Parts: sequence; C-alpha cells; structure tokens
Amino acid sequence: MIQSFIQFWVRPGFTNYSWVNLTFYCVTLCMAPFLGSVVSVFVGSGGVYATLHLLTGRLAWALPRPVTLVFFAFAGVFAADLIAALIHPSLAALREVSENLLFLGFAGIYAITFVDRARLLDTVEKAAAAASLLSIPTAFLMFGGDVRAEMAAGNPSVLALVGGLLYLLNIGAAGRRWNRSALLHLAAAACAAYLVIMTGTRAMWPVLIVVPLLSLFIHHSLKRIVPGLSVLIVVFGGLTALLATYSQTFEMRIGAVVSDVDAIAAGDLSGSLGQRVRLYEAGYALASERPIFGYGPGNEREAMARKTRELSGESIAFSHAHNAALTTMLRSGLLGLVALAALVIVPVVVAFRAHKDEAGKAGFFILSGVMILYLCSGLVGLMLGHDIHDAVFVSAMCFSLYLVFGRVEPQKPDEAQGRPSGSGP
Repeated sequence: MIQSFIQFWVRPGFTNYSWVNLTFYCVTLCMAPFLGSVVSVFVGSGGVYATLHLLTGRLAWALPRPVTLVFFAFAGVFAADLIAALIHPSLAALREVSENLLFLGFAGIYAITFVDRARLLDTVEKAAAAASLLSIPTAFLMFGGDVRAEMAAGNPSVLALVGGLLYLLNIGAAGRRWNRSALLHLAAAACAAYLVIMTGTRAMWPVLIVVPLLSLFIHHSLKRIVPGLSVLIVVFGGLTALLATYSQTFEMRIGAVVSDVDAIAAGDLSGSLGQRVRLYEAGYALASERPIFGYGPGNEREAMARKTRELSGESIAFSHAHNAALTTMLRSGLLGLVALAALVIVPVVVAFRAHKDEAGKAGFFILSGVMILYLCSGLVGLMLGHDIHDAVFVSAMCFSLYLVFGRVEPQKPDEAQGRPSGSGP
C-alpha cells in the first residue's frame, strides 16, 4: 500500500488516471462554496505535481498548439507582474508574484488530464447539479437571515462568482439535453441563481440573463431561439417580480443603489458607490503618473491610500481598485493590461475557430460563460488576484479547452518520419 502511494507521487505511470481527473475537476469547479480555499490547494498542488513531472519528462507535453498559445497568455500575465515587481521591488510585490506561479501550472494540469471528454463533461455537470441543489439549504443553515451569504468562500463576491459558475454549468447541461433530465439541471440552475442573488453582488446579476441567452445561441438552431427568448423573458420577468416582493437582499441592494446615486448627485461620496468614484478618480491619476509598468503588484494599495488622502483628505484602503483594468494598470501598467487582454481574448478566439463536436461545443459555451463571469466580476470588483478566483479560473480554462481540443500525444521519431512504430527500414 505504501509502495503504491509512493509510486503514485514519485514515479507515476499515469494509467487508470480517469478517477483522479474526475475528482479534481468536480472539486475545483463545483465545491468552492462548500470548501472555500481548499480548491486553491487542490489546483496549486495539482499544478506543482504535474509541472514537476512535465519538467522531468515523465509527463508528456500534450497541449495542442492553440492551447499552447493560451499557456503563453497565462505566462504573459505572470511575466508582466514579474517585470513590474523587478522595477518596483518590495516584499508585497514578491508575495504577489509568487502567488501568480499558479498560472504557470496551467500546462501541467492540462497535460495530466487523460479522461474521456464526454465522460468528464457528464460527471462535472452532475456534480454541479448536486452542489447547486445543496447550496441553498447549506447557505440557510450557515447564515440564516444574514443579508449577504458568504458560505465557505469567505466573501459574498467570491461566492457570487463560484455560484455563477454552478449556474453556468447547469444552464449548459439543460440547454444541451433539452429533455426530461434537463428539468433537474434547470432546478439546480434556479438554486444557483438564488445563491448568486443571496450574495447581494449586483455586478453578477446580469449573468443570470446573459448565460441562458448564450446557451440558446450556441446550443440551438434559429427556429428554437425565438421561442426560447420568449420563455426567458417571461421566466425572468416573473423571477424579478418574486424577488422584488419576497427577497430582503434583493430589495436592500437595489435600494442601496438608489440611495447611493442620490447621495452622489448631492455631492456626498461617503457611500459604497461614492467611495468607488473616489477610488476611480485616484486610480486614474495614479495610472497617468506611471502608465507603462505601474507601481508593482501589491504596491498599488499604499499608493491608492496616499492618493485618495491627497484628493479628498481621507484615505481609502482597499486591496484592489474595484475595476480589473484599473487594478492591472496600477499593478503592472499597460504591459499588464495587454497581457490580461490576451488572457481573455486568446482562449475564446482559438476555441471559436476550432472544429467542435458535441463535447467541444459544450466546452466553448463554458469557456465563453467563464469569461463573462470574470469580466462582470472585474467590472466593479476583482477579476483575478484572489486565491479562489485564480484557482477556479485556471481549472475552468483547462476543463473547457480540454473539451474543445482534447490532448495531442507527441509523435515518436519513427512516426514523425512517416513509418509505423516498430517497423523495419
């Protein structure tokens, strides 16, 4: 038993590895609301384990060329922060760069995925349905009547993101099946949607409408899109009415927006939205001062506190600028912004251009939906830079791209020359 355990970690043969892959993706994509940062440990340790075996040659580089381009995009984000940290060195910058090593684990995690694509998709969708159905009773048991649910994610905005991923997976499963089993996934999607609403994270609420529309356009023909849109309008109109009537969180968060907008119009910037206005003003001024390489990852927090004090007489200390583009500009300047844009654009472009079977089409839908989730999160909050955000993003990219492209095993020398392996001269 001990020898088998050591063999698995030190000298793995990567045979009968499907159960490892299935467990990994089910945990990292579906269990964050219940496990919190444990998913980061899963992805981080998986990345280290796979990368070490990739570097030693025991694990083959199995990334298709389009997926290799995505890995370069991940490496670009890491490199941009590293360059900014070298220009503006500090302990905070060193810590931030070390945390970004997770992005370099993308290649190893992809290369160590061996499972059948259709089986992987089906298993993760079932896990997403189970997790979504369990999320609501768990949230009520953990938080009761609290206004904004956090669960094990530890933050309402983070829970909204991972809850949105559950919603995405269930909507995709329902849209793909379009049969009786779709009803279970629709019920699970409703639970995931309610979980997102319970977090009170308003930036994620548009996802609840955009994702079903995306599913209609990717999974169905034109003759189904028109009636499908009508059904969506009726369903979401009714859901909005119910939430406005019975949901305390929905009512309070909408009321807070109205109150903050009125306060801003009256010149009062002390509210939540008012503080964001002050952050954006200070952030724009700081970005203009150092536009190319920024202030170095982690250093922007002190700079933001200083600039808000200069502009308004009161310092505002946040871990980020509540906008992904502005946060990136302050961390690593235009270089980092270009790298982040590549990380968003390259995966979508290569997956869109690929020839896709049913699993591939599902992968493209999930990939597109994940980008929508993260862009909505980064619009007025954090996109990347949180351990759960980063871990789930890396896992979701590996999962969705694997569904589209699968893996490509390297050719043996005699195969590359056009002869079958083991053939004579």
